Amino acid sequence: MRTIIILLAAIVLTGTTAQAKISLPRLTVEGQTHPVGIDVATPRFGWQIWSDRNNVVQRSYRILVASSMENIERSVGDVWDSGTVISGSSQWVAFKGHPLRPNTEYFWKVQVATNRGTTEWSHVSSWSTGLMCPGQWQGHWIGLDSLLPDESDSRHSRIASRYLRREFETAGCSVRRATIHICGLGLYTLYINGHRVGNGDVLTPAPTDYTKSVIYNTYDVTTLISRRNALGVALAGGHYFAQTQNYQTNVRVTYGYPKLMATLFVEYTDGHTDTLSADSTWRISAEGPVRYANEYDGELYDARRQLAGWTEWGYDDSKWMKARNVGAPGGRLRGNVTPPMEVYEKNRPVALRRYGRRYIADFGTNGAGRIRMMMRGQAGDTIVIRHAERLDRGDSTLYTDNLRSAEATVRYVSDGQQREWAPEFTYYGFRYAEITGTGPLTENDIVRELIADRMDDTNTDFHAGTTDGSTMLNDIISCARRGIRSNYKGMPVDCPQRDERMPWLGDRTTGCFGESYTADCHSLYAKWVADICQSQRNDGCISDVAPAYWRLYNGNVTWPAALPFACDMLYRQYGDLRPMQESYEPIKRFMEYVEKKHQRDGLIQYDRYGDWCVPPESPTLVHSKDPARQTDGRLIASAYYLYLCRMMEGYASLLGHTADAKYFRHKADAMTVAVNDTFLVNGRYANGTVTANLLPLAMGIVPQNHAAALSDSIVSTITKRHNGHIGAGVIGIQWLMRWLSDSGHGDMAYTMATSDTYPGWGYMVRQGATTIWELWNGDTANPSMNSGNHVMLLGDLLPWCYERLGGIRPDISRPGFRHIILKPDFSVKELESITVAHPSPYGIIRSNWKRDAGKIVWNVSIPANTTAEVHLPNGRVKHIGSGEYRFKCRNGL
Repeated sequence: MRTIIILLAAIVLTGTTAQAKISLPRLTVEGQTHPVGIDVATPRFGWQIWSDRNNVVQRSYRILVASSMENIERSVGDVWDSGTVISGSSQWVAFKGHPLRPNTEYFWKVQVATNRGTTEWSHVSSWSTGLMCPGQWQGHWIGLDSLLPDESDSRHSRIASRYLRREFETAGCSVRRATIHICGLGLYTLYINGHRVGNGDVLTPAPTDYTKSVIYNTYDVTTLISRRNALGVALAGGHYFAQTQNYQTNVRVTYGYPKLMATLFVEYTDGHTDTLSADSTWRISAEGPVRYANEYDGELYDARRQLAGWTEWGYDDSKWMKARNVGAPGGRLRGNVTPPMEVYEKNRPVALRRYGRRYIADFGTNGAGRIRMMMRGQAGDTIVIRHAERLDRGDSTLYTDNLRSAEATVRYVSDGQQREWAPEFTYYGFRYAEITGTGPLTENDIVRELIADRMDDTNTDFHAGTTDGSTMLNDIISCARRGIRSNYKGMPVDCPQRDERMPWLGDRTTGCFGESYTADCHSLYAKWVADICQSQRNDGCISDVAPAYWRLYNGNVTWPAALPFACDMLYRQYGDLRPMQESYEPIKRFMEYVEKKHQRDGLIQYDRYGDWCVPPESPTLVHSKDPARQTDGRLIASAYYLYLCRMMEGYASLLGHTADAKYFRHKADAMTVAVNDTFLVNGRYANGTVTANLLPLAMGIVPQNHAAALSDSIVSTITKRHNGHIGAGVIGIQWLMRWLSDSGHGDMAYTMATSDTYPGWGYMVRQGATTIWELWNGDTANPSMNSGNHVMLLGDLLPWCYERLGGIRPDISRPGFRHIILKPDFSVKELESITVAHPSPYGIIRSNWKRDAGKIVWNVSIPANTTAEVHLPNGRVKHIGSGEYRFKCRNGL
């Protein structure tokens, strides 16, 4: 029977009088809507086009930028009028107007001409600049640069919060605008006239290597300013006064004592400005209620020591000390490039069980955040909240062995008053909480607040419908989403619960691509790319942890590879080339370092981690000791270095570095020969593990005449040696799922993903996991390295789900989904349907297919100003423009 293809789309009739509806619903600056306080001299604009017609393409645009709302509403672009620009670009359009001023709000709008007509002017959007350069800051860093009695810089460091305040009066005329730029290290909360500032921001500022850069936040506080005013700031240690000190000092780093820098500008309607900055006229006290806040150990809050009214005018601070001018942290102050963290979800316990004087609260899923609770007790009573991911045997006590030395405990000393309270400067990774020392509790007294970086995760749908009704794949993806969000803490971290919580690079090498489908993580990764570059030593070596709170300069290839991979992700997924432009030289220096330090006989001879966490031979082991399961580190390092050379060859050409492109191409070609000459023996690479054979295939290293046999070898190894299960660790799993589908083994990939027997993601779910484990055998392994909330074993599962099953892929030649490749793997017989959506920079892409009476019915939605190529089940490729389409295909499988 011949293949039948039916295309149903909106039809535009030539000569019709009906006008197309076209609008510009979303405007961005630097990928964000209404960013505040950014230190970017040449910001880039973006806009999405919506239309009720198909095949809409932008022909030109005009941008207006104004210094006031009045001017922009009158279409006066006194800062920049681009004029009509003949261009199809609607993302990352660079500002080319008058030099931007610090501490200034700008207003902008855009009008677009398309092949279907010209839009009205968009709605007015805005952004504001930060202080732009160090010279704009006034005042000093202030604080107390020493420990006080009962404080310690030990393995379990303890330091009381510093409370700082300053009163001031405004001039008699009306306030036009008031803006504060503030950085409190390690963490701060800001109050003006008794009101918390920050729009729900928590755990500010985002962490960095404070000797290289220090992030500050900017807030419009106009509505909070009155005639008489009080500023109040509470400081906690955060990463600045490190959680663990004077322990493993060759690796761990601390920076100093809590300190504050702030500048408040009050602009009046008569044109003059008052400035208030941090200096020695401020008052400081360490006698408040937060006695310590340590990210690993928890928070001690003594309500008897509350400073009632300390953030309001008229508070008696005569017994407070004068703030001291203290040493600067060393790093350059820069405006926040990623939105701060927030409480993104709240939930009450699904169960609350009482055991004598103890309560165990079960929130149903693992996560990272804090508990807000109604505190009841007599004066002096201590309410204790302990956190854990699991319960011990018997289900009545917390399992805390995998927290290692982290206490993960909140202590609240009551003043006899009933109040709702939550810790301010700490977070915890937990599903369960044990509560002691309180009066009677109900579920309504307790709320878990989950905390992560503020980012949009709407329209990131993935749903698989199966022939047998199984929800396993959907459940696994839900676990992945929870874990990913749990581990966004101003930087991507490895785990949220134990005495680590470090930004390990290797966890995100491929993982960052999958994460980009679950939420808009552009800003966070753009910030993290800069963190990684700042971790680089002068000799080119990059720490395996960045910011380098653990200084692990191993000279490894696979973990620092996260830097070029993340830059590649930001370009492919979002179309943003700037991170690669700014990271190009650091990446090149890293490649030169590796070559100089570790290359001999054409190969990279050093690898630190191997195929980390391959399923071990014993259920209690963390790492396999079986040589047959281990992949030669020289092969791993050389394959990755070779792959990075190919990647950088492409970017060198794109950025105009012709000589570099030639150099990288030569290195890749030479190492390809060396890898094949050394490791390709008797039809397999090295000892023939899945990872050993997979990397050369996935990375394009294998000679063509060996490819088919190697593919068969991988399938045979998976089937016979691993009984259809995963046989790879962190390295192999980054490539396995996509390769299986691309090589015609989508069914095997699906079975491997969803199997509920060990090892695999489905096994974790069957064992009750609600986030992905650190180890395939996380239910039985030694607790010394056994997090229940990790992302590194996700590998390429999410890209496989969205790009292979759902079929939505970017085209690097027109990145950011300007051109979309729609190519689902329809071969998985267990799948009845797939529903996928991705909010690209240009708009929402949808791909929904299902089986219906022997046909594939496939609905796709393509944003305006993009194009797509549709790969049909029978191998035909159809090229389409934007709009809504429906395809029906039969006999194509």
